[in-house]
Amino acid sequence: MSFLRTLFGRSKLDGAAMARSTNIADYAQIELLAAFRTPRTHHDASDQQQWSRILPHPYAETLALFQKQGWLAAQGNQWQVTAAALPFLQIYAERLAAERAAVMPKVRTALVAKDTSEALTIRRAYDAQQPLGKADWNGPEPQMSHSALTRRILFLNHWLLDGLSKPTADWLKFYAAEQHLWGVYWKLSAADMPAAVLAELAPLAESGMDATDVAYWKAYQLALYVDNQETWQRCKGGDHVRRLEIVGPDDEYTCAQCRQTLGKQFLVVRAPELPHKECNTIRGCRCRYEPVLESYEDIASNH
Repeated sequence: MSFLRTLFGRSKLDGAAMARSTNIADYAQIELLAAFRTPRTHHDASDQQQWSRILPHPYAETLALFQKQGWLAAQGNQWQVTAAALPFLQIYAERLAAERAAVMPKVRTALVAKDTSEALTIRRAYDAQQPLGKADWNGPEPQMSHSALTRRILFLNHWLLDGLSKPTADWLKFYAAEQHLWGVYWKLSAADMPAAVLAELAPLAESGMDATDVAYWKAYQLALYVDNQETWQRCKGGDHVRRLEIVGPDDEYTCAQCRQTLGKQFLVVRAPELPHKECNTIRGCRCRYEPVLESYEDIASNH
C-alpha cells in the first residue's frame, strides 16, 4: 500500500498512516524521525548504514524527504522535528507503548512456567518487529545461551538469598530473571510488588533506601552472579583467554573490598569469586569479570 497522496501536483507522505502501518519500511521512517524529537546532529556513519538497510531510501535522502514534507528543520548544525510531525509521532509512541504492554505479560507467563526458551522466542519475535532489531528500552541482541542463563536464575540457590523466606526468594529470582531476559534493569514501584515481599525487605533498607531499592539491587546481583559465572566457566574452558580483569563502578557505593580488586587482572583459575562476600554496601557487589583478550603474538608465545 502506498502512503503517497497527490496534493496540488506534489507527492505528500501520510505520516499518520505510516505510523500505523504493518510494513516495517513505512514505520521505520517514523522511528527515524522520532530520533529528532529533541535537537541532534545526524547519526554517525555506522548508524546511518543500519538505517539505510531498512528504509525505502538511503538515510540522507530520507532526511531530505522529511525536510520537503515540512517535518524536519535545521537548527544550526542540528535538526529537530517540526510541530507538523508531532501528531503522528504521538500515534507511533502510543503504538510502541501498546506493543510493549502486550508482549511483557506473554514473557512473564512463559517465565512462570520456567520455559525460558519460549520467553526468549517471544522476545526475539518482538525485537524482530523493531526497525533496528531491538526496542529502545531493552538490551542488546541476546546470545544463543541467553535463555539457559536466565533459567539458572530461576533455580538459583545462593548466599545472596540467605535469610529470606522461600516466597520472597522465589519472587526475587523471578524479578531478576525477567530483567535478565530483556537485558535491562528497572526499578518496580511498591504497587508492583507483593505486600509480603515489601514487608520482608523493608527492614533491610538502609538510609536513603526503601524496600523497592532492596529488591532492585538484590535482583541485579542475582543476574550479575549468573553472568559472571558464565564468563568464568567459558574462559576457564577456552584456549584464548588466560586472564580476567575485574571491572565495575567506583563510586560512593563501592566498598573497600571491591575497590581493592577493581582494574586488577587475574589468571582465570585464580580470579576471586564474585560477588565479594565481604562487600557490605547497600547496593551490594557490582563487580564483574571482563575477559582480557590477548594478541596473536601473546597466544603464540605461550605455545
